[in-house]
Amino acid sequence: MFLVSLAYTSEMTVSTDFLDILEVSRVNNDRDDITGVLLFCNNSVVQCLEGSREAVNHAYARIVRDKRHQNPLLVDYRDISARLFSSWSMGYVPESSVTRPILLKYAVSKNFEPRLLSGESCLNMLAELTRTVRMV
Repeated sequence: MFLVSLAYTSEMTVSTDFLDILEVSRVNNDRDDITGVLLFCNNSVVQCLEGSREAVNHAYARIVRDKRHQNPLLVDYRDISARLFSSWSMGYVPESSVTRPILLKYAVSKNFEPRLLSGESCLNMLAELTRTVRMV
């Protein structure tokens, strides 16, 4: 089985129940043997999914069709030999005063704009956040 990592960002619709998305993601990902991490910041999602190519592709297709996600943008897609986020079916990084300096470290301007992240920066940022911030 080939493992892949997929990172994307999207904007959430105003009426989105974010905790519902997180709960459903954890159930689906556990079922499909997908691991990953999700950051919610400034009404944007940055998420990395890891697993088999088929499972990750199907999960991303569901996300793209989900009306709660607007303007999804694929940031990175690569074959991997090991999972970075193997501890979580979907780890959640809550926005906090601790996350702000890390987000700005990877930002290309004085504001954090997920759509401007490179794939490498996105994965490095998410990995640093999981090492630094208490996951929910």
